[in-house]
Amino acid sequence: ISRLRNTHDPLPYTSSVRGARGCGRGAGLTMRDHARALQLVEQIYRATVEPAAWDSVLRALSEELGGAAIQISLRLPDEEPSPDDFHSFGIDESYHPVFLKLTLEGLPWGSLDHSVFRGRFGSASELLLDQDIDDSALYLDFMRPQGLAPEWPLCHLIALQDGRPMSGIVIYPREGGRRIDSDDLALLDSLVPHLARAYSIHRELRQARHETDVLKMAINRLPTGVLLLDAEGRVVLTNTSANDILAQDDGFSLRRGQPWLSDERRNRALHEALEACLEQVPSRGRPVGEVVAVPRPSGRRGFSIMLIPLLAGAPGSREDEMKAILFVADPEIGQVGTTEVLESLYDLTHAEADLVRLIAEGHSLDQVAGERGVTMNTVRSQLKQVFSKTDTCRQGELVHLVLAGVARIRGERRSD
Repeated sequence: ISRLRNTHDPLPYTSSVRGARGCGRGAGLTMRDHARALQLVEQIYRATVEPAAWDSVLRALSEELGGAAIQISLRLPDEEPSPDDFHSFGIDESYHPVFLKLTLEGLPWGSLDHSVFRGRFGSASELLLDQDIDDSALYLDFMRPQGLAPEWPLCHLIALQDGRPMSGIVIYPREGGRRIDSDDLALLDSLVPHLARAYSIHRELRQARHETDVLKMAINRLPTGVLLLDAEGRVVLTNTSANDILAQDDGFSLRRGQPWLSDERRNRALHEALEACLEQVPSRGRPVGEVVAVPRPSGRRGFSIMLIPLLAGAPGSREDEMKAILFVADPEIGQVGTTEVLESLYDLTHAEADLVRLIAEGHSLDQVAGERGVTMNTVRSQLKQVFSKTDTCRQGELVHLVLAGVARIRGERRSD
């Protein structure tokens, strides 16, 4: 926000704007109006990163306009509408479905010249006759029941897609309230470039969240725990396997957002490795990772950790925030994601695939027979079939084949 505060377009003190039928425009903002506009601009940019703050923006703007009701849409091209894209102030929520229905049917000015509402705020009365509003469904079904004035609202189109309105703001004066005057229009027009930039930031942040969601969906399938770290060594993102390991609180956890080991000596070694990792400038070649063994108070086989510096992402991007990746493996967790993958890959029966899974997880044939309640002859017979179908001859070769393939990829969980 502070960066945007220093880069946004200057507000017009004296720039002239086009006249609007029924409400003339002044020459620009007074010093007092300029200060009010800057406060609104500050709130607008805050709302780009805190969507809930749009309510405060619209409330403040409504106060400046004598209590007018306001709607804003920040819908993005090629995306389904999201609740985060629509905000309003002074509109009864029970009338949102009515407005949506009217929008789908076509607002009175929807098929007319949109240029009136581009680059400035314009009254729909510039396109429509004033007397027609009394018979319009917009007034009868939406405006009049809420005490909105029987006059066409002010509109501004923030963005179009293929000539169709995508993002915009609509302002309805209240019945019995004061009219929108030239000073109000000057104030509104001063916000136009900032609304455009806010929409652009909203679009970029939505894309970044989408990319993060895709990244998270991908790494959640990995059997190895993944923790992405920022320049301070704090965790930015974790996958499901890492969360499973952290939930055990068995020698490896997070403290103040950073990886932490219960063994003091190993913890010191980990943070020295992490500091060195974050100071490295990785090349496009194969990065060399720092490795740390993690003993577990429970006495179970220890975790193993590898730290690798990440290549820099695009400046300002989500990827640029991530400076290192920490892999953590739990040898106690099964190595095969689902037996269904083995069945499909090698045309195995369910029993044969389950046998392969147990062998890959380190079980002996005796243990497999005991766990499954079958004889050793049955296990050996199934193993012989598995060797034939996977073109392997020994258990070690079979395990290597399975663990080097996609069978380790985890299935999707409901919580993911």
